[in-house]
Amino acid sequence: MGSSQSLEIPGGGTEGYHVLRVQEGSPGQQAGLEAFFDFIVSIGNTRLDQDNDTLKELLKTNVDKELLVTVYNSKTQSIRQTTIIPSMTWGGHGLLGVSIRFCSFEGANENVWHVLEVHPSSPAELAGLKPFTDYIIGADSALHESEDLFTLIEAHESRPLKLYVYNTTDDSCREVTITPNTRWGGEGSLGCGIGYGYLHRIPVRSVPEAKPIHNHSHLQPKIPVAAQPPPAQYTVPMTPTASPSPPVVTAVPPGFAIPPNYTPGLPLDSQTPPTNPISSYPSAPPPPAPAP
Repeated sequence: MGSSQSLEIPGGGTEGYHVLRVQEGSPGQQAGLEAFFDFIVSIGNTRLDQDNDTLKELLKTNVDKELLVTVYNSKTQSIRQTTIIPSMTWGGHGLLGVSIRFCSFEGANENVWHVLEVHPSSPAELAGLKPFTDYIIGADSALHESEDLFTLIEAHESRPLKLYVYNTTDDSCREVTITPNTRWGGEGSLGCGIGYGYLHRIPVRSVPEAKPIHNHSHLQPKIPVAAQPPPAQYTVPMTPTASPSPPVVTAVPPGFAIPPNYTPGLPLDSQTPPTNPISSYPSAPPPPAPAP
């Protein structure tokens, strides 16, 4: 949708339209606009450095047309270009579906309040604030100085206060409704520590690089060696296995005769057996002669 580049802002300056809210399914969401961190600084070659009707007129004259938008992101401190198509039929309010406010983005990453420890059963815990990973980045009214948040909290004693919170673990923004109460049973009206200043800014995130896409369609699937049949004319070498050798006759016990064709040194089972093995034994009597 968009690409981060090392671009200079056309016309220079540090002003632009701060994106405060992005509606679900809107052209702004499809263009990848990020609430609270994105600033629209130009459309095409027109620098949006004044709070006038220039942006509104550009959108009206380019409904359903693709526009090139230059955006500054305070979280990554980078500039990127993306395309957006203003629409009157996307299903929500406005041509872009975003809420914006003209202001300077210089020092935008400094006006954040770091949520530190959160005490049990405090208004902060009941509101779902997460210790050390949550950062309060805005409210319905502008917050420019460190004391602006605390003044706003005091003005909402026992009344719901909507805050916009960014979480570093999830890398996402959410709305949090908290009710300050000095009588909740602990210290302060929120029951959480708040850090402000250089040591409590949102860590700068690096812009992710696009991963190269490799086409592996030309690669053939690998077949295991054991599954491949041997080629023709291939002889599988056989390893001889040891088998007991037949006995070799070295001495003839009494009552046994050596076959007539016996060759000394060779096993008996490898030599030609006698024609009548029974008659070779001297203990066998000869058959009787027939009667006359």
